[in-house]
Amino acid sequence: MTIAIVLIAASALAGIATGCAFRIWALVVLSPFIAIFAAIILRVYDFGMMAGVTVIAICLAASQLAYFATTYLRYARDVSPHDEVDGEPGERGEQKIRREHK
Repeated sequence: MTIAIVLIAASALAGIATGCAFRIWALVVLSPFIAIFAAIILRVYDFGMMAGVTVIAICLAASQLAYFATTYLRYARDVSPHDEVDGEPGERGEQKIRREHK
């Protein structure tokens, strides 16, 4: 049981590290590595098939949730609900709005 918790924690740490450095496409590369590494470790520790598949699924979910939490916390301050309320365009601007000449 300890090895399962360690694998889940390591997967979450990998998700956090990926969220700090890379875009979402990095999950496409990271997820198979996590699954294969966890499968090898679980096989060495003689986990059964159902327990192993469950732990691998939890590892993948933990890494992806950690990635999304990290990217949300990284970019949350850039997105403000006050941008739309005050009528001023944000940093990106509003390109598709025509000017009204009066």
